[in-house]
Amino acid sequence: MLIKGQFEVIGYSVGFLENELLVDIKTVADETVTVTSGNYLAHYFDHVMAGSILFDIEEVDLTTFFVGHREQFEVYKSYAWPVWYDNTDELEKYLQENNYKSYVIISSLGLNGYVFAETLTIKRK
Repeated sequence: MLIKGQFEVIGYSVGFLENELLVDIKTVADETVTVTSGNYLAHYFDHVMAGSILFDIEEVDLTTFFVGHREQFEVYKSYAWPVWYDNTDELEKYLQENNYKSYVIISSLGLNGYVFAETLTIKRK
């Protein structure tokens, strides 16, 4: 568990030149916090909408992550997403060898998904 609680998503942006994904959230104390995915590779978000409430962001071991997502990535390889690969074992190996981690976003309402990045940091504004 990296963050846990009820956080409203204010917005998110991807800086491809900076290799980072920024997610701005508001805490119950009305603070704005930025969650930064450093050395970002790719993300997959479902149910993106205003008023999304995050419940948890947790790092999930890549082997465990692929147990539940292997079929999804078999489809994605046709699109070379998130990188070129011939099979999901090759993709998993690539992510491990390049020090990427999977961060899973769990919501109470709206936006959920995952991010592949090397680091995840949380900074109050």
